This record gives sequence, C-alpha cells and structure tokens, in this order.
Amino acid sequence: MFRNSFINTLGVGLSLLLITSCETTCKDTLFELEELSMVPRTIDGAGNSIWYNDDALPIDRLIVNIRMVKPVQVLFNPSPECPLVYKNSNPVTSFQLVSNEDFNDAYPAGSDLFEVVSFSDLTKTYTKEEFVDNFVNESNFGTFYFTFTESPEVSEMHSLKIIARFQDGSTKQSSIIPVLLTP
Repeated sequence: MFRNSFINTLGVGLSLLLITSCETTCKDTLFELEELSMVPRTIDGAGNSIWYNDDALPIDRLIVNIRMVKPVQVLFNPSPECPLVYKNSNPVTSFQLVSNEDFNDAYPAGSDLFEVVSFSDLTKTYTKEEFVDNFVNESNFGTFYFTFTESPEVSEMHSLKIIARFQDGSTKQSSIIPVLLTP
C-alpha cells in the first residue's frame, strides 16, 4: 500500500514538473529611449580624442559619439529556457540627423544626413536600418558612433541634431552640436 502511494505521488509530481516546464512564458525586458546626445570626437592613430572646430580637420577624421539613455521599465528575470531580450516599449520609427546648412546638392539643409554615415560599435559597422532595428529598438547598449561616408562640398559650421520619432507619434531631439565639416 505504501509502495502504490509512493508511486502515485511520484507520478503526479513528475507530471506537474513536465506540465509546468512546458509552459515557460518568456517575456521581453522593456526600456524606453529617454534622451539622446552627441559628442564629436577626433579619430587619430591612438583612438579618439576631443574634436576642436578650430583645428579645421577634414571630415574623415570626425567620429561622433551617440549616447542614448535607455532606462529599463520592466525587467524580467530570464529562466534557462528564455533568453534575455530587450525591447523598446515605444519603438523608434524614424531616426534622422539634420543640419542647418547644406551638406551638398543632394543633401540640402534639413535633409537626413544619416543617409551618408556609417554606424559603429568600434568593432563593426552597421547600416542605418541595422542600427535602428538592432541597437536603438532592441538593445540595452547606450553608446554608439557614426562617421560620414561622404564629404561636404564646402567647409561650413553645421549645427547638427538627432530627431527620433516614435511609434506613438512623439519625438525627441538631441541637443544641437556645432561641428565644422570640412571636405
């Protein structure tokens, strides 16, 4: 009698274990992009350092650090069956870099200059679409960089800002940075 009771208890316990382990509900860790900023830097042989407009360096020496404040709103503890996945609770649908000056004939003032940049984490480069989809909307990474892939037609002091538009229709802008862009 004890043996039958033990076997029944063991059978029920194993069944519950199998049922509950098959019902693991994985949830995303949610964050929201709260703030954007940019810091111009100089590419040199030893890494990058402060960008000085007075140096009038060519645009191929410019690397801009993008900083994104992305606090977690809802943190889910992952189980061994669930990978940790970060998701922007209000995804960015448009991400633009605009200037008050003409870059060239194809990119007049107000155009999206992110069309002529390459994004980087300093180990690999990414397209604008890859950057927005994989790093702005689905990553907790808060620091990234971009470099221009084209040169402006003339040397001009540009006032650059990032404009992010979100799924709910709201927008956020970075502070304006003055950068001398020289061919």
